Amino acid sequence: MVCVLSATSRLGLIETGYCVHAYIEKMVNCPEADVFIGTGLIDMYSKCGCLNAAFSVFNRMKVRNVLTWTALATGLANNGRGKEAIELLEVMRYHGVNPNAVTFSSLLSACCHTGLVEEGVHLFSTMETKFGVIPQVQHYGCVVDLLGRAGYLEAAYDFVKSMPAEPDAILWRSLLSACNLHGDLKMAEKVGNLLLQRDLVPDSAIHDITQDYISISNIYAAAGKWSNVEDLRKEMKRKGGCAKHGGSSELSAMQLY
Repeated sequence: MVCVLSATSRLGLIETGYCVHAYIEKMVNCPEADVFIGTGLIDMYSKCGCLNAAFSVFNRMKVRNVLTWTALATGLANNGRGKEAIELLEVMRYHGVNPNAVTFSSLLSACCHTGLVEEGVHLFSTMETKFGVIPQVQHYGCVVDLLGRAGYLEAAYDFVKSMPAEPDAILWRSLLSACNLHGDLKMAEKVGNLLLQRDLVPDSAIHDITQDYISISNIYAAAGKWSNVEDLRKEMKRKGGCAKHGGSSELSAMQLY
C-alpha cells in the first residue's frame, strides 16, 4: 500500500488517493499506528494539494519519524508555504526529531520549484549553524538552481565560487542553463569558459564535453554572435580529431547548431 500511495502521489490524482485511503482504512487495522503508511498518506495528500487532509493524518499518527516530518514540511513548501515549513523544523526538533540531509534536500528542492528564494537561502544558511547538518553537494546544487531560476545569476555565481569544496561540472551546467534561460550572455561566457577548462581534465566524459560545447554555442547563436559559434565549431572539431585518435569519434560526430 505504501508503493500504491507513492504512485498516486506522483500522478497527483486526489480522487484515486481518497479511494486508496478508504481501502487502507477498511483493510488495515489502525493505519495511523503504522509510520510508513501514515507518512505515505501525508506525502500523497501534500502532493495532491490537500494540506488539511495531510495535517489530519499527521495529527492522528501515534509514531512519527524524520521522514514523516520531512513529508509534511516538504508539502508545505511545495504549496507555497515556505515560512511555515521552516517553522515546522523547530517544532520537529522540539519533539526530539532532528532534520537530516534528506530533509534539507527535499525542502530546498521544494523551495526551488516554487520560487521561494528568500526561504530557500535562509534554510541553507541555517543548516549547519542551527541544525548541525553539513551541506553536501546536492544542497549547493539546489541553491544554485533556486537562484538561477529566479534570475539572480551573479549571486549564484558568487555562491558557487564560495563553496568550500571544488564545485563539480553539474553545478556549472545548472548555472549555464539559467544564463541561457535569462539570456545573460556575459555570465554565460564566464561560466562557459570555466566549464571548458574543466573539460580539459583527462577523465572528462566525451559526451559531457560535447554537450557543454553545444550549450555554449546555442547561447552565442541566440545572441547572433555567429563568429563565436564558428570558433567553437572549429575548436570542437579539433578536439574531436584528438578524441578519434584516442579511440573515440563521438565528439567529432556531433554537430553544432
